[in-house]
Amino acid sequence: MSDFERLRHLLLADERDKLATAEQRIIELERVNRELAAQLPGLVRAAPAEPMSRALASPVAAALGNAVQRNRASIVDALFPVIGPIIRKAIAEALRGMMRDLNQVLEHGFSPRGMRWRIEAWRSGVPFAQIVLKHSLRYQIDHVFLIERDSGLVLHRESAPGLPDLDADAIAGMLTAIAQFVRDSVGGEGTESLEAVRIGEHLLWVLDGPRASLACFIRGVPPASLRVVLSDRLEQIHAQFPDAAGDTLDDESIARLGLSANLEPAALVAASSALGDADAGSRKRPSLWPLLLIGLAIVLALGWYFLHIARWNERVEALQAGLRAHPGFLLTAIDARPWRQLRVHGLLDADAEPLQPLLDRADLGEVQPSVEVAGYLSSDDAIVLKRARRLLDAPASVSLGVADGVLVVSGEAAGEWIDRRRTQAAWIAGVRAVDWQVLATADSPKIMPVARPASVSVDAQAAARDALPALVAEIEQASLYFSHDTVPLAASGDLLRHLATSLREAQSLAAVAGVRLHLAIHGCSDATGAAELNARLREQRAGWLRDNLRNAGVATELLDEATLVTAADATAAIRAAMLRVQVVEVTR
Repeated sequence: MSDFERLRHLLLADERDKLATAEQRIIELERVNRELAAQLPGLVRAAPAEPMSRALASPVAAALGNAVQRNRASIVDALFPVIGPIIRKAIAEALRGMMRDLNQVLEHGFSPRGMRWRIEAWRSGVPFAQIVLKHSLRYQIDHVFLIERDSGLVLHRESAPGLPDLDADAIAGMLTAIAQFVRDSVGGEGTESLEAVRIGEHLLWVLDGPRASLACFIRGVPPASLRVVLSDRLEQIHAQFPDAAGDTLDDESIARLGLSANLEPAALVAASSALGDADAGSRKRPSLWPLLLIGLAIVLALGWYFLHIARWNERVEALQAGLRAHPGFLLTAIDARPWRQLRVHGLLDADAEPLQPLLDRADLGEVQPSVEVAGYLSSDDAIVLKRARRLLDAPASVSLGVADGVLVVSGEAAGEWIDRRRTQAAWIAGVRAVDWQVLATADSPKIMPVARPASVSVDAQAAARDALPALVAEIEQASLYFSHDTVPLAASGDLLRHLATSLREAQSLAAVAGVRLHLAIHGCSDATGAAELNARLREQRAGWLRDNLRNAGVATELLDEATLVTAADATAAIRAAMLRVQVVEVTR
């Protein structure tokens, strides 16, 4: 070996050993890592559960979160068979709970017993739920243990029939240890003790005495009177203990205490119930003033309501009586909602007085009555009288009256008015008969007929004959229309005046031409209504046209000789009246 090699060995020998050792460790770690995948399941099974759970909690949670975010659909598909039943079970439990709550509310909220419990809760200031628990829940004493306080030994035990035996010594030791733990925890000097604890479905009551403790396992909600009974029994037992605190209690002395009769569960429950009934009987009778005040308030509210309704009904009946007595109105129905709405339905004659003043006097408060009416012809005497005054247009010297449908016309009037209105009076709707007692005045004016000229030239006569046919055709084309009965349309006035002028002109031409005119006045009606009524309407409309032409100045002798045509098939089915003119040659 050369000097250089020896020098390098001296300087780098340790480093070479370290590098070789590190290389060997790396090779070993790589081998272990390669074999770790096969060994990992076994290592996990062999590892302690608690440390392994704590070690894997964070990485497993993080891995699961990342998996849910990246592969949510796959996770949902995998958990669907599990999540579905869980959700259905949770919904079913929620629905059952809701139905139980609803049944309790319906059972205790609207029944007479529930109302009594609500009144009791209101009078006592105790929540209604506690009152329901007080009256509906029952309790049962399963086990009673009498434990010596210093030694923790069970002196006596009682159990309800049909229950399995418990390890009395283990229970006594547990209670003693818990009581000692409570005293040590709060740092007391024997003054603090365990009084109650919940163990599963049982409520454990512990009552401590100087030498013994009484432990009672209870199911349900016990009343306060049970603790009083247990305290009294514990005091009675202590009163029978030996006087010396250090004396031991053997089986014979325990038997002399008569513990079976004092600690039997059924006897304790009976004594508690008797004490509760005695307390209820000795308790001061609750005041009836709240109930009286509630009853008085209910009576006043009902009285006010019925009085309110009675006032409404009284005013509606008064309005109904007024509507029925109103001339020209036929009441068919009244839709009324007390102090909210009133609607009147009926039939109203055109000549009747309006209903609004009667509705305004009804005094219905804020309610504004509404009226729905249809037209009709009333046969009331007052309405027939108004209709007669309107249609006859009688002068001041003529008085009208109606009694049982009979129209009485009396007084004095011009002969012209008498001639026009006497026939028309019988056509007024609602008039069954006419008692005409009107006398003509001596100075009644008369409409003079058109005078025929003394001498007429041949040319004038020929010209009159040529002009007369065109004028007659114009007269026959004019028709006066009616809205109903003998009430003309608004445009009939001008047409009537034009027709009267044409008739007077035609009569003048006839006198020059040496001929005579004969009128046929046609009354028409439509197809609606009965045949008898339509025949009457046709006659009335023809007479109306004749009388109004006379008033417009047409010669009386021409109209008196006119023929009234009222046959059903004489004209078209329209509500109108019209003229037909016949030119007759005069025989010399």
